Amino acid sequence: MRLKFIQFLFLVFALAGNIYSQTYEISGTVSDAKTNKPLEFVTVKVADTSYGTTADQGGKFFIRLKPGGSKLIFSYIGYYTDTSYFYLEDKDAQRNIFLTPSELMTESIDVYGEDPAYEIIRKAIKYKKQFKENLNEYEYDAYSKFVIRSNQSEIPKKEIAKDSLGENKLGIFGILESQTKGYFKKPDLEKQIVTSKKETANITRGFALPLIVNFYDEKIDFGDFKIPTPLSDNAFDNYDFKLIGTTSMDSTLIYKIQVINTTENRPLLNGIIYIADSLYSLMRVDLSTNEAAKPLAIDKINFKQKFSPFTEKKDKGSLYWMPTDVEIFASGTFAGVIKFNAEVFTIVSDYKLNKKAPAGTFNDIVVKIMPDSKKDSAYWAKNQLIKNTNEEKKAYKQIEIEDAKKSKELSFGLISLNYGKHLSSRVFDYYHFNRVEGSALEFNLNYRGKLNRVNAEGYFGYGFSDKKSKYELSYTQRFLSDKRLVFNATAYQNLQPLSYPDFLGISQFYNTLTSLFGKLDHLDYFYSLGYYLSLRYNFIPQFGLGLNFRSEKQTTAYTNTNFSFRKKDEPFKPNPEINDAFQRVIGVNVRINPNLFRGIDWGDGDISRFKITDYPELYLGFKYSGKDLNSTYEYRKYSAVLTGKNYINSLLNFKYLYGYEAGNGQIPFQSLSYFQANTGTIDNELAFIALHYQEFLGDRLFYFKFENNFGKLFWAKIPVINNFNLIGIFSMGRSFISDANYNLASYKSFTQTHGVYMEAGFGISRILDIFRIEFAWRLNNLGPNGGGTYVNFITDTF
Repeated sequence: MRLKFIQFLFLVFALAGNIYSQTYEISGTVSDAKTNKPLEFVTVKVADTSYGTTADQGGKFFIRLKPGGSKLIFSYIGYYTDTSYFYLEDKDAQRNIFLTPSELMTESIDVYGEDPAYEIIRKAIKYKKQFKENLNEYEYDAYSKFVIRSNQSEIPKKEIAKDSLGENKLGIFGILESQTKGYFKKPDLEKQIVTSKKETANITRGFALPLIVNFYDEKIDFGDFKIPTPLSDNAFDNYDFKLIGTTSMDSTLIYKIQVINTTENRPLLNGIIYIADSLYSLMRVDLSTNEAAKPLAIDKINFKQKFSPFTEKKDKGSLYWMPTDVEIFASGTFAGVIKFNAEVFTIVSDYKLNKKAPAGTFNDIVVKIMPDSKKDSAYWAKNQLIKNTNEEKKAYKQIEIEDAKKSKELSFGLISLNYGKHLSSRVFDYYHFNRVEGSALEFNLNYRGKLNRVNAEGYFGYGFSDKKSKYELSYTQRFLSDKRLVFNATAYQNLQPLSYPDFLGISQFYNTLTSLFGKLDHLDYFYSLGYYLSLRYNFIPQFGLGLNFRSEKQTTAYTNTNFSFRKKDEPFKPNPEINDAFQRVIGVNVRINPNLFRGIDWGDGDISRFKITDYPELYLGFKYSGKDLNSTYEYRKYSAVLTGKNYINSLLNFKYLYGYEAGNGQIPFQSLSYFQANTGTIDNELAFIALHYQEFLGDRLFYFKFENNFGKLFWAKIPVINNFNLIGIFSMGRSFISDANYNLASYKSFTQTHGVYMEAGFGISRILDIFRIEFAWRLNNLGPNGGGTYVNFITDTF
C-alpha cells in the first residue's frame, strides 16, 4: 500500500512539472479563405505528436508550445489542410490562418435501391472493430469549460449578451473550467484526475469534468438509460441512413450521411455524421437526442465531435481514431419556471496509446480532484485553452460580488426565505389549518453547514383551537470522509399524523386549503412528546447498520374546530382516539446493498459515492418496546423491504418494492402496521392509489408495488404532451390482525383485506418535471361503495 501511494505522488508531481514548464502562446483566427468568415471548431495539431487543441465557435485558437521550431496542422472537413511553421524564441506569436475550401461538394444524391449509406456504415463498423480490438488502454489530457445560463442569473440584464438574431441570451449563471489527466483501460476502467479548476463563486463545489463521450463506443451512457451510437453493432436495428452529399478534406472524399432514428419511443440520436472514403473512419458527428432520450427538464441535447488519427508510440504503422474534442449544447426548463441552457466544450489531446497507467491508478475512486487544484485567474490566463469572452470575464466578477451580498442578506427562493448561504426558513409552513389545531402559526429555521455535514433545524408553533404549543429541535452530524457515520438527536412536542412520520410541507399546505374551503382534513392525528436518538454507520458501501431509540408520551388529539369558509353547517369528522401510552422503543436496522460503487474524491477530505449497478437493495428492521423499558405496552416488530430499479430497454424500465412486516405482543392502535396509502394530499412515490388513508391496518402485512415507465409510447410526436411519461402501475397487499390486538385497539374503524388486495392503473409523470397524476382501479376488495376511479397526485420524476 505504501509503495502504491509513493507511485501515486510521483504521478502528481510529474503532472505538476508539465503544467508549470515554460511555454509560449501561438494564437490567431482560422477563417474561410474565400469568404473570410471564421470557421468553428477547427482541429489544430502539432505535427508528429498527439498534442493539439481546437478552435472555438468564433474560429479563435491558441496553443502553448515550448521554445523552438514547431509545425501546426489545421484541418477541417470541406477544406484543404494547412500546415504552418512557427519558431518561438522568447515571446508569444500570433498568426491568422485561412483554409481553402475543397472544390468537391455535392448536396443531394438520387438513390435507387438500397441507399449507399448502408454499405458505408457497414464498412465503418468493421473498421471500428479492427482498430479498437488492439486498443487496450490509453491516457490523455483534457481541458473543459462549462458555461451555464439561466433566468435565475444574478447578472444585470443590461450586461447580458445578445445572440446572432439580436435577442438577449439568458444571463450566465455559472462557469467552470478544469484541466484533467484521464486514463482508460479495457473493458470499462476509468480514472480522471482534476489537476486544475476554477469556478464562479456561486458554485460551492464544482469541477468541469470532461464529458468525453466517444461516438466510436457502442453506447452513450445517460445514467438511467444508454443510447446506441450510429456505429454500434446493432446500428441498423435503431437507425436508417441516407447519403445526402459528399465533401472532402485535402484529397480525401468524405461522405455526409444523415442518421435517422427509427422511432421516437426509444432513446436514440439523429443528425449528420461524416465518414472518410477508403478507410471508412468516422471523422465528425453533429447529432441530437430524440424525444425519448431527453433527461429530466432537458428539451434538447446536441453533440458535436471530431476525430483524428493517432499512432501508438511503439507501432507507428497502426492508426487509432480518437476524439479531439466534444461540444455539448443543452437547453431546458425545470418546473415551468427555471429556464437554462449549457455549453460544454472539451478539448482532448496528448494521447498516449497502449501505455500502461501507473500502478494503483484504477480503483473505486474514479474522479480525484487534487487538493491544490483551485487556481487563480493569473494561472488560467496562461493555461486555459479557450479564452474567456468579455461577458464571461464580467460574469466571474459580478457573480462574486452578488454571492458576497447573498452571504449577508435575505433572499427569497421558490418556497423558502434564506439568510446567507446556510440559514433558511420554509414559508409554506408559517400557517396551516386542520381540525385539531384550527389555525396554527409556526416559525421554523434550518441551518445547513458546509458540505451538509452539520444540519440543525427547529420550529415553534401554536394552535389557536387546541391552545397548545408545539416545537421540535433536531441536530444531525455526519462524520468521516464519505459521511458514512451519521448521528441524529431530536426533541419534540408536536401534533403527529398517524401512519406518516415524515410529511411533505407542500402536502400540509394542500391539506390546509382543502380543510379551510371544503372541510376535507385528510389526516388523523395524535400528540407526541419525547425525544429520538439514532446512529447509522456504513461499514462498507454494501453494508450498513443503524441503531435508534425513541422515548415518547402519546395522547389522543380531538377535533376542536368546525370553522370553514364553505360548508359551515357541516361538522369535521371526529379525530380517532389512540391508545394513550408511554413508549420507549429500541430499533435496529440493517441495509444490504450488493451493488458496485464508485467514488469522487473532492480533494477537501470529502468523498461521495454512487452505484454503477442495479441489483435490488434489502432493508431489515427490528423494534422492541418492553415493560423493562417502562413502556406501557410490550411488543416486537420485524420488517423487511426489498427495492430496486432496472432499465432494460425503452419499454421495460421498471422499479419495484416488496415489503413484509410482522409484530407480536401488545401493539397499540397508533403503532399498527399500515400500507403507504393515498392520503388525499400530495404523496410520495410508490404509495397505493386506490386505498383510503388508514383503511387496512394490522400487526402483520405484506405489500408489493410495481411500476413500469413506458416513456412517450403513444405521444412522442405530439407537441407539449411529449414531455410526459406514461407509467403502468400494479400493486397488491394483504393485512392480518390478531384478535388480541384488534380488541386492544382504541379505534376499530379499520378493516382487513379479503385475501390479497390488488389494484392496477396508470400515471402521467414529469408534469412540470416534478409531479405525477395517477389513476387506479381496485381489482378486488371493492369496499362498501363498490369500485370506481381513484386519483392521486404525487411528487415524482420517474
